[in-house]
Amino acid sequence: MASNPDLEKKLRPIYDAMEVGNYKEGVQLCNKALKRQPDLHIVKALKALAFERSGKMNEALALCEEIQWAKPTDETTLRTLSMVLRSAGKYEPMIKLYENASKVNPKNENLATQWFMSLARTLDFKGQQQVALQLHKNFKRDNYMFWAIMSITLQGQNVPDGQPNVFYSLAERMMAKQNTEGKVQTIEELQLYLIILLGQKDRHADALALLEGEIGIKTKATENVELRHLRIELLIKTGRWKDARDATTLILKENSDDWRTILQYFETIFLPIQDADLKDSENLKEARAFTAVQVNNETKNPKRGPFLAQIELEHRVQEKIGDNKTTVLELLVAYFEKFGSKTCCFEDLSNYISKLDKEDAKEFCKRLRETYNEKSDTVKEISMQINLARFERFIGNFSHLNSTETNALVNRFWKLYEEALPLGKDLEETERQYGDDYAIMAAHLFIDLHKETKSYFPLLNATFMLEHALSASKHNYQMKLVLIRVYELLGAYNCAIGVYNTMAIKNVQHDTMSHFITDRATTFGLFNEALNQLYSAHEIYHSNEAETPEMILQAYKYSTFSKMQEFIEFQSRLENSLQKMISDREMIRLEFLKEDSVSRAITWLQELETGNLKYEEQFSKSRIDNRDTSVMLNWNPQSSSSVEVLTRAAPQPDRVWMTLFTVIPRILKHMAHLTPVDAEYEKLLSILSTLATSAPSSPDSAPAVNELTTEEIKLAKILVPVTKAFQILYTAITAQNSNSPTKEEPAKTATAIKDLLTSAATLLKREGAIKSTGVIPWHIFHSLTTTVEMVAYLNVTNQCLLNLVATKANKKATFKSVNAVIQDFMAQCRQALQAVQTDVTALRNVVKPDRIKSGLLYEICDGSAFDFVRSP
Repeated sequence: MASNPDLEKKLRPIYDAMEVGNYKEGVQLCNKALKRQPDLHIVKALKALAFERSGKMNEALALCEEIQWAKPTDETTLRTLSMVLRSAGKYEPMIKLYENASKVNPKNENLATQWFMSLARTLDFKGQQQVALQLHKNFKRDNYMFWAIMSITLQGQNVPDGQPNVFYSLAERMMAKQNTEGKVQTIEELQLYLIILLGQKDRHADALALLEGEIGIKTKATENVELRHLRIELLIKTGRWKDARDATTLILKENSDDWRTILQYFETIFLPIQDADLKDSENLKEARAFTAVQVNNETKNPKRGPFLAQIELEHRVQEKIGDNKTTVLELLVAYFEKFGSKTCCFEDLSNYISKLDKEDAKEFCKRLRETYNEKSDTVKEISMQINLARFERFIGNFSHLNSTETNALVNRFWKLYEEALPLGKDLEETERQYGDDYAIMAAHLFIDLHKETKSYFPLLNATFMLEHALSASKHNYQMKLVLIRVYELLGAYNCAIGVYNTMAIKNVQHDTMSHFITDRATTFGLFNEALNQLYSAHEIYHSNEAETPEMILQAYKYSTFSKMQEFIEFQSRLENSLQKMISDREMIRLEFLKEDSVSRAITWLQELETGNLKYEEQFSKSRIDNRDTSVMLNWNPQSSSSVEVLTRAAPQPDRVWMTLFTVIPRILKHMAHLTPVDAEYEKLLSILSTLATSAPSSPDSAPAVNELTTEEIKLAKILVPVTKAFQILYTAITAQNSNSPTKEEPAKTATAIKDLLTSAATLLKREGAIKSTGVIPWHIFHSLTTTVEMVAYLNVTNQCLLNLVATKANKKATFKSVNAVIQDFMAQCRQALQAVQTDVTALRNVVKPDRIKSGLLYEICDGSAFDFVRSP
């Protein structure tokens, strides 16, 4: 607060009002104070803050801009302004404010550091460097020099490949000077030095010398876990095999479960010798002896690391010289005997099992099945049985089953699930039941059955079973992920949303996992519900803009240089997220389709901001795919697609999909504005034409060659002639209005437009009515909603064609024939909508409540081959 007692007295009521959230009163008190003293910047800043906190951002920014012209230097005013500007993501004005204030008060260290921090928020590395050097010059603090060096290093990391990099050389010279003067004192400063050296080519020896030298000893680098591993990595890269081996064995004697060090140890064993010399090498003998000792030391509460190390060792030997597959198999069986009751057993061994011959893999499961029958009286036995079933599915034992065999296996798994329930009666609500994976495996079998038979009844059975299992394991997110996908395949998007909302998705998971509920959300026709999901997922991108820069600032403040790169990379990954771009396009589709009239839709298009609607190839390629597709449990054989792929209703949206739904609103915006058919319009039409000729991928194909569905390509195909019709009409009207001796004939224009619109109308017609036997699956929703979307686009373009004639043609009467063509096409669009309405009415009758209560439930329950469906 200001130090002036009189001013402090004036401001106190304003602060008090805002502290309790009474922003309306805060604004009133500010107005009262400004009446008496209109040029009081701190009061204007507080008023702007009150506006921002009450959601009136435009008014807040207007006040900020007014204050900026006055170039205030008071720290309290600047701090208050920065709170408003940060909230709005307006960092450039903050930089200018602090730059001006710092230049006016060059001896004020706080203003200068705030200038630096405001530059750091925008990742202006060059500006940071200059300000940090100025800070060091004026205030002689060593940390400012390290800020400057870090800023130079970050510039070096962003130099394009192939261009000379002078930044690392400069940063190294400055760091060497600091080191010579004894100013490198901490682990973080040492890590900054290492970042600089390792950012350059072939500097491993220099980095190792630094780590092992005086500064490494002084900072106790060997006590830092990351630096300890880095030293081993550098020893390996510089060929100091024995030193590297000694370092790894020392760590493994302390912690035999350190898998990263185990892998480094094996590098010191295998890299120094040729494969041909491996069999009789001393290295191999030493490795076998060492791992055997490690295993023998594990008696009470054994750790998994040494046993996995033995398997890894013999697996590598098998890959290089191929003479000990029996040894590998015996070790795998022994590992299961010791750790088969642990949930991680499958993840530990699956990579090795996948490398076995088909016969050896079957032998592995056969031996385990002979040893461990289906006895499941204890939690340990249940866990072992589940892991064994996972391996049996993984090696293909459950593949190519007929319907009867699949039904019997589902019943077996469900029986085992129910038998396990009593053992979990005392578990906390947040814990999973011990037999939950049996239910998930049964659901996977239902998915197989659906893919094979194309029937949706297996999926309905899967929903009954998973919903029932979730009543006992309310927080089992793996069950929920499968259930979400199955509901989407069934077209039950509201049910999928209900399950997804119970998963408590937080923070960065909105970027990595929201695709489970937002992919092609338009398809289901629940526009408001889909938009809510998209807006909720978008919160992470807004918080990234506001919060991640503050994390970077904290890294500078506390000189944690090793974390700075992670924060910057995290910010970049979210800013350039492919999922963010896909969600943006889906939101635009939904917002457009929500408009209840053609005129409102045209106004919406005219106001649409296209700054983020980029479609250039380089932009698409630079998007980062953060989507997590491996989170769903998958025990399918490697020859089969994963469960995540098999449960997709359509190929996953990617860069081609993003391009299509970027191009469409941009073309429509051109039409809405009746703008000249310029170079960009031509480019957009060219891209749309290319997409219209692409071949759709089947949802069963993985990986998909093209992520566009047949309906989406059809959408592009319909819009191409309509877009060309708009182009032809504009050209004709322009020629009519010009002084050119060659004028376009309206009659000829009408004929050309009619041909184009007729081809679009032909594509718009759907072949036959859509039918259903009680389930309305995803593809039916997709067909219906895409038709509605097409008609919505066409209604807008029709109106734009009419507007073009009405507002641009001097002699409107001459274009009557064009008007007739457009009106006829609008009638055909209405017919298409009527066909959709007829289908929807017919489908509603199929799935109306009394039908479900009588016929459909009878088919599902009384005719079911599954015990759990027929049971009470």
